[in-house]
Amino acid sequence: MKLFITYLLMLTGGGAVMDSENERVEELDSLMNVFHEYNLFNGVILVAEEDEIIYQSAFGSSNFEWGIPNQTNTRFKMASITKVYTASLVMHLIERGKLSLDEVITDHLPDYPSATGDRITIEHLLVQSAGIPDYINLPGFLSTQAKLTHDKQEFVDFFAHLDLEFEPGTDWNYGNSGYYLLGLIVEEVTGMSYEQAMEHYILDPLGLEDTGYAASGKVIDRLASGYVKTPEGYERAPFFHSSAGFSAGMMYATAEDMFRWTRALAAGEIIRNPYHLQNMITPQMEDYGFGLFVGEQRIGERDELVFSHSGNVNGFTSQLAYFSDSDYTLIIMDNTQQCTSRIYFAAREVLFGGPAPGVRQPIADIAGKMIREEGVEKAIDYFRDQVKECGQEIGFSLRELTRLGNYYLERNQPETAIPILEFIAEFFPGNREIQEKLMNTYREIGKQPEYYDIREILDTDRKQPDN
Repeated sequence: MKLFITYLLMLTGGGAVMDSENERVEELDSLMNVFHEYNLFNGVILVAEEDEIIYQSAFGSSNFEWGIPNQTNTRFKMASITKVYTASLVMHLIERGKLSLDEVITDHLPDYPSATGDRITIEHLLVQSAGIPDYINLPGFLSTQAKLTHDKQEFVDFFAHLDLEFEPGTDWNYGNSGYYLLGLIVEEVTGMSYEQAMEHYILDPLGLEDTGYAASGKVIDRLASGYVKTPEGYERAPFFHSSAGFSAGMMYATAEDMFRWTRALAAGEIIRNPYHLQNMITPQMEDYGFGLFVGEQRIGERDELVFSHSGNVNGFTSQLAYFSDSDYTLIIMDNTQQCTSRIYFAAREVLFGGPAPGVRQPIADIAGKMIREEGVEKAIDYFRDQVKECGQEIGFSLRELTRLGNYYLERNQPETAIPILEFIAEFFPGNREIQEKLMNTYREIGKQPEYYDIREILDTDRKQPDN
């Protein structure tokens, strides 16, 4: 605990180090309890200094239907943190002479279109500079194709024939297509499935028994179920087939196994050649190395070098950060698809001795409860009372309120959505998107606008001559 003690002595002038450390852990625990109380966190958080876990706690439910609580040994889908694991496997295979950074896609996937596959290297795929469009963003993918079973070789056709967004190596764009291809290349050079190769080369040698590939249909002990939070409570997350995520986002782990993997990577147990490891953790474009973000973050009065990645897939979010200068590790895993970045920034402040930030209960949660129990008009009255009481300091989020209105529109409940949209249009009078959405909703149900200036604003806007 040398670094941690040294840092505390600098802050306290040699005071009671353990008391300060205990207070920090207690403050972090209190913070996480507030996040959970406000339904902003449902999962496991782990904080470690060097090789020692100094705080680990589980919150909420692993399965809501059966009331099964999350525990520290609950397994979670890690989503895009999978990319760090895939990159480390690729670098491990490079060390074994099975791959080279300057080889191109068609060296290993000969059916890939040569017009682009002959120009995109393994390194381009690793650092996200290949220029291949992200298949996740293709129209209708998440609503249809993500739910289907795909042959992985045929799946590549979704993006292989599309125009590149830029010449390989000249720009950067984060996505999933490149890491999907890396998984296929791993399978080609090893003669194993991606899952088998990961186990054989990485997981089994490290004894990581709580890490694996979340293949759809596979029974995985202690794997949390995935949910999404709505204004009316938790719902099962939409299905996302593993063949649509593959080596870009379908690994799972416990928080503790992820910590052990992080320590092994940092210690050179996965990539033994220091040159290759340095390649992986050196930022190329947009502070991205091989499968992870690398950059300095300002924390309080200091700059800290941080290696990190986050993940987000239907029902799950995750955050992994290693603070190199202080040798801290912070891991957050959630099975209700909550925003882990706000928890990360809050926990980071406490970890480095700063004050615990305030946590606000989401307006959508408060309003959703009121709408269920007392009706939408009661919720709007609450909004207006808050505005009168707090004025411009109210801190209403346009994005949050819009999601609330959209939720009821998507569920064909315009009579609930319209008062919410009317309030948004009144509170954010210059927002054209909300005004248009409100007018379209009026038209769909054959109702005349009740919010006094919506039609006037839109009609005036339409009469303005083009410049």
